[in-house]
Amino acid sequence: MTTVERLPLTRQRIADAAIELGDTEGLEALTMRRVGAALGVEAMSLYNHIANKEDLFDAMGEVLYGEVMDEFEIDESLRWRENAFVLVRAYYDVAMRHPNLFPLISDRPFPSGTKIEFLRTVYEIFVSAGFSNDEAGLMFSIASNWLTGTVRSELGLMRRLQEDGIQISKDDVPTEMHSTIDFMEACSAWTPEDRLTRGYDMLIAGIEMELQKRS
Repeated sequence: MTTVERLPLTRQRIADAAIELGDTEGLEALTMRRVGAALGVEAMSLYNHIANKEDLFDAMGEVLYGEVMDEFEIDESLRWRENAFVLVRAYYDVAMRHPNLFPLISDRPFPSGTKIEFLRTVYEIFVSAGFSNDEAGLMFSIASNWLTGTVRSELGLMRRLQEDGIQISKDDVPTEMHSTIDFMEACSAWTPEDRLTRGYDMLIAGIEMELQKRS
């Protein structure tokens, strides 16, 4: 009779199993018991590596930020705005791959590990553009607000509009409102790719104007 060697539990394996479960069933479905079952162990075994559910979310966030950083490396031959877009694209793509888990990278603090590495990279990009430390902090806040808002819109409103269409027609409103219906259709006509790239170009144009004021 042969025995199958069970892989040892690690924080990484637990986080990976939780991500797989969360991807299919959502964050609200995650419990230590269910994650343990997915790994073929009792929930109590997880506590040797994960302190509690909040710590589990932190471990999952570390893995997700690791995915972002795996897709990015600063290229010294590129302009700062081009490097920044590669990082934006990596973050966006990870969010689109894990829509149920997006709050883990958008809403939680940056305690350690890959999250800190992500912030260090952002800092280096903005400093290379010519911003001071304080200015880089402000530019990051502005850029991150735009990016997280864009992702939330794509995962929520824009996805619903793409699936269901606009649930109102010109026949349902007075004539003076017809231009509003046209506007709604124009908003939803852009592709997600267009909204991301055009939005980024407009954001960077504003940031570069700030740089030009000092030159």
